[in-house]
Amino acid sequence: MNPPTIIVASIIAAIFVFIIVKGILDKKKGKSSCSCGGSCGACGMGCHQNKETENK
Repeated sequence: MNPPTIIVASIIAAIFVFIIVKGILDKKKGKSSCSCGGSCGACGMGCHQNKETENK
C-alpha cells in the first residue's frame, strides 16, 4: 500500500469509529436517533415503541 492509500483509509476508519462511539454515547444519554421530531403518536417508525413499553 502506498502512503496516500494508508492516509485515506485511516481517515475513513477514524470517521467510522467516531460515528459508532457517538451513537453509543447518545444511546447511554437517552438521546433518540429518530427523526420524527418527538411526536411519538404520529411516528410511523419503530424507534419509539421500545420507549413506550419501557415507561409502562
